[in-house]
Amino acid sequence: MQDYAKIRSALLSDLGTQSASHPFISSDMSVKEVNCFQLSSSFFKKLAPLGTNLPADERALEKFKNINQRLVGFDPWGAELSEVDHTLLSYWKQNFAKVLDFDVSDDVNFDLSFIRSNFAGGPGASLGAESESFYTKFFTSDHSATHPYLVALYRAAICESTTWTSAERHRGTRFRNLIVEGNKLFFVPKTTDISRTCCTEPFYNMLLQKAIGAFIEHRLRKHFGISLSTQPDYNRELARKGSIDGSFGTIDLASASDSISWDLMQKSVPSNLLGYLRIARCERTILPDGSLEELRMISTMGNGFTFPLQTAIFASAVRAVYQLKGLASNCPKTQFGVFGDDIVVQADAYAATIRLLTLLGFEVNDNKSFSTGLFRESCGHDYYAGHFVRGVYIKSLETQSDVYSAINRLNRWSAVTGIPLPSVIRLLLEILGFKPLQVPLSESDDAGVKVPFRFTRPKVNDAYWFTYRKLKRAVRKRCLPESAEQARILGYRDFNPYGAEITVLGGYAKRGDNVLDPGPRKGLNPFAWADGPSWLMLRDHPGERRRVKVVRASIPFWDWTGPMGLQFHSVGAWEGAYAANHLMGG
Repeated sequence: MQDYAKIRSALLSDLGTQSASHPFISSDMSVKEVNCFQLSSSFFKKLAPLGTNLPADERALEKFKNINQRLVGFDPWGAELSEVDHTLLSYWKQNFAKVLDFDVSDDVNFDLSFIRSNFAGGPGASLGAESESFYTKFFTSDHSATHPYLVALYRAAICESTTWTSAERHRGTRFRNLIVEGNKLFFVPKTTDISRTCCTEPFYNMLLQKAIGAFIEHRLRKHFGISLSTQPDYNRELARKGSIDGSFGTIDLASASDSISWDLMQKSVPSNLLGYLRIARCERTILPDGSLEELRMISTMGNGFTFPLQTAIFASAVRAVYQLKGLASNCPKTQFGVFGDDIVVQADAYAATIRLLTLLGFEVNDNKSFSTGLFRESCGHDYYAGHFVRGVYIKSLETQSDVYSAINRLNRWSAVTGIPLPSVIRLLLEILGFKPLQVPLSESDDAGVKVPFRFTRPKVNDAYWFTYRKLKRAVRKRCLPESAEQARILGYRDFNPYGAEITVLGGYAKRGDNVLDPGPRKGLNPFAWADGPSWLMLRDHPGERRRVKVVRASIPFWDWTGPMGLQFHSVGAWEGAYAANHLMGG
């Protein structure tokens, strides 16, 4: 374990009195003071060097139970409402129902064809399944569901594919379909004070959840113009603009994904989609001690439709407020922004939006919501008077990769802010205990120390490209078997030839080229690669540290900062930060 107190002391020494001069951000602070405050506050906020934090897990579980209990019998229309409150709820319900409703005249309907095209298992674990790869998860494992109907729905969805049907028939003769009580709750690191709760879903539930999520994403694009792949950038720009002229405020909700009341959804979701939500969600969760908790929320983090559903709920809330106030709400790029529970609204609509969100059972995080002053934050970007002032979060310094990443992110922070950090950089270099690998500016943060060309002289190869050595995570992979005998030798539970075919043709097996064998080879899978095996990329296990190795690489232009590198700093700024942090720091 590193001496994290000593490292923090070095950081505060570099920041000087700036870090302690204000207990919070106020409009009379300089940009430099805000940057120092942000870094000192964020530096070890998410520290989890061991990957687990039992006290934080316990607090997260207690919070989860309290939220779940709070949702019992929730009904926003049950209390005595003012005329404005009643109007807001009515507008919200109309907008929300319109987003999720569909009929035969729609261009896209949530039917068996849509489910077939959009069900997906996701990269994570599923209850009962061997989830190290797509092949093992789908074709050589037990599968789980909370209701037999989900198994029948899956089989109906794949029936048009002879290969997939054969793969499932083969799997069904060797493995079981398990009917389980619900999902299983676990924890992931969030901050040093409290963890984040998440749930591992049953296999068949997750397939339908992902299809529902894809459908809601389609409706978001159609009715709001919100694309989840691009909306974060628009949210950030609106937040930046709001920090300059006060025209927009940003709203953050506490535990939003756990606060969507199932009772509220039953009263609000159109009946043609509600049935699918009911069968796809888990009614109970298995707690870490093995006990069962009845879920009063519709879903949790880990559910395949949670994020698009909450985006639809909050976008409908914003539109309801805008309608009440006569504001336009047809452009999520310039008029409002919703991405999950990251919400950006016009200043005139801020108070009413918070009121409506409260009526819907959500708790606004006052410490992370801003409508006055010069500070705004949304989608991982913090702005003060238009300046990017995001701090650096250090989760661990226990490996070389961790230390390299910390050094590069602190150097980048110095390049953006112009504030040197020589003491903490010197201490981090001492932790390495050897001359660090020097890599170009476009490399990943954990590959080595990024050094501007001005301060290094890399070698060149025959093509006059610069060569260097870098740290690279070892890829966990496993050969896809081509026969039952090979599967036995490689330690697989079974060989599913049809599943192997789907894995290869679907691109879930990797190889250097994409040339398939034109004909079958005796005793081998006819869909194997022509000149060698195909490989399955294996998912990391929670808390597992990947092995790393030093490899050689080359690049034609050393000081290229990457496609987004010049958004916040220039090569010259990086050179200044490197000189101040490394040369001043010895």
